[in-house]
Amino acid sequence: MSRGPGRVQRGILEALEDGPLTGPDLARQVGAGEDSTRRALRRLEAGGRVVCLGFALGGGQRWGLPHLREARAALLSPEREAHLAAVMGPRFARSFRRAVVSGL
Repeated sequence: MSRGPGRVQRGILEALEDGPLTGPDLARQVGAGEDSTRRALRRLEAGGRVVCLGFALGGGQRWGLPHLREARAALLSPEREAHLAAVMGPRFARSFRRAVVSGL
């Protein structure tokens, strides 16, 4: 029987209320190791409490609360991204997607 989210998971949820962060940034804010932060993120993602928004410009996955995925989709829908890739090229489309994720 589950006892609820642990210290690292609670810290992650509190930190993400202020906006999306990368895994290493979350580990620093929570005061935990990167491995335990990654495990906590996977458990929270499986429970639908956090979502991966993609990769940030500096590298690393950017994590946020579920409502931010809808905001990202509103900014860059799959159709819009496909059109951008057709016009500007796939490499530019990937860079633009990373810029959108970093801007959230």
